Amino acid sequence: MPEPADTGRRIKELRVSAGMTQHELAGSDVSASYISLVERGKRLPSGRALKILAARLGVGTADISGEVERPESTGRVRRRDLVGRLVAARRRWEGGDPEGALREFRSLVGTEPVGRPDDVYTESQLAIAEILGALGRADEGAAVLLRMLDALAPVPHAEARLRGLIALADLLEAAGRVQDGLRYALTGSLEAAGAQAPAGAFHSWYLLDALTRCAYWSGCAHWALEAGTGPQECPADGVLPGPRAGIALHRALDLWDRGETDRAAGLLAETARRVTPAAGFRLWEAVNGRHALLLLDRGEPPAARSIVERGLVVASVAREADFPLWLRTAEAVCAESAGDRDRVWVLGEQLSALPDSGRCHEKAAALSEIAAACARLGDRERAAGHFRYSAELFRRAQAYRHADRARERLAGLYEMRN
Repeated sequence: MPEPADTGRRIKELRVSAGMTQHELAGSDVSASYISLVERGKRLPSGRALKILAARLGVGTADISGEVERPESTGRVRRRDLVGRLVAARRRWEGGDPEGALREFRSLVGTEPVGRPDDVYTESQLAIAEILGALGRADEGAAVLLRMLDALAPVPHAEARLRGLIALADLLEAAGRVQDGLRYALTGSLEAAGAQAPAGAFHSWYLLDALTRCAYWSGCAHWALEAGTGPQECPADGVLPGPRAGIALHRALDLWDRGETDRAAGLLAETARRVTPAAGFRLWEAVNGRHALLLLDRGEPPAARSIVERGLVVASVAREADFPLWLRTAEAVCAESAGDRDRVWVLGEQLSALPDSGRCHEKAAALSEIAAACARLGDRERAAGHFRYSAELFRRAQAYRHADRARERLAGLYEMRN
């Protein structure tokens, strides 16, 4: 940082050597009194004023300030240029060019630290990890986030670190490593509780969503309830944002697993009423598909069929790329209740053929529902195959309690056959 007195002295020397008065140097852009203050070391010229004075004196800004100018190509670029590149990279990603976006985000991360704002670095790292996860390269994405977290202490960088922990928990859960995801979600919960500057409501809800999901699939749903992360007050009505809907869904599933079907049905019905596809198609269809399955379990097939038919129409109109896993599963159980065995078989084969990469615990849970439908139709061999495959997928996803339940149901089939 140049000293005001040195800068003022250089300006005065250059002005005098050029034979200019203070009024002539000031021109119409600045006042003569401002020039006087600068020359006496009472004021340091702003960047704009420095450029104006340098142009009038016929010199470079470095001749006045005494600083060595660095070309912008070295990384000392303007913040708005970096933010513009960040936005362009995200648009490229959303436009269907993940590899091109990945290169641009990595270029931003590689910008010289002295000229790179922390928020641009953080956003770029998070985007890189998310793209790698979407491309099926979860291990690479996790490595990016772990390096980012290693560079951030828990307290001084609470928000950036919390976002990194949430992203890591989400990435690992999506990759079918639910217990690894739970570990980082719990770390985020503990750090948020002990931070000097508590996390805002926005990040608290995202953290509780990740924690609830990972805890449910890990067989430790009560951990999320005991953590107490996230604001407790919420609007009584209106559209549910994605994190709130995700929390409600997995709490309802836990109630259902524990046999509290009335409470589960009430919570799922309320969540389905308030969530929209804007919260994320995968989440929206999971809420509606699970709600339909619960209605079928309670002996309400007409209401369930109505939900499934409406949901599949929405999925078709929206041209969503994701396979509507839970709506199709509910459709299969609806077909079973109507006695349409062939439709159950077809949908079961479609679900079995889905890739095992990415949320294999969700695929495993859907196959368990199909297996149960096959068993009720008397096709025990097909049911056993689905239960066996489901148990293996749960095991791979670290969802060991769910795997045990699938194996118990498989054993029950063998006992019935014997």
